[in-house]
Amino acid sequence: MTKTVTSLFHSAQHAEDAANRLAQAGIPRDDIDIWSTPHNLAPLLEDLGVSRADAHAYAEGVLRGGSVVIVKCDGAVVRRAVEILDQEGVLDLDEQQTAWRAEGWQEPAVEGMTGTRADGDLAGSPDMTPARADTVPASPEGGTGRVRVQPRNLERPAQE
Repeated sequence: MTKTVTSLFHSAQHAEDAANRLAQAGIPRDDIDIWSTPHNLAPLLEDLGVSRADAHAYAEGVLRGGSVVIVKCDGAVVRRAVEILDQEGVLDLDEQQTAWRAEGWQEPAVEGMTGTRADGDLAGSPDMTPARADTVPASPEGGTGRVRVQPRNLERPAQE
């Protein structure tokens, strides 16, 4: 079964380094995407099976200067992809959200409000917190922590 593996990095360069390592490990470059702009990121992630909350959190991370790596891979390759992303300094999405909430960030409550911020500051934040390798394990089949793995949603949900 094809999976979607997602991770947030501090910068586009960190994301590119991780993508290069994935390609060196044999994952086709066509199956690796890097997003450094929040435009349409949350809807894309939701279409790929990522939860709405995580999709909006990834978009917020990009608004704050980060980049998201999205990998399409089969079950046999998932564990290796997670290991590589984890070794490349992926940020812990849960810790990031906790820090952002302390700054006043709230997940969007209204559909279609991807990437909005009350203060209008889109310049990025140097305060992103790198994941602590000793306390937050990467999960090859999980929805929390640093690297997220979701079954790839190949069907677009019906619009009401």
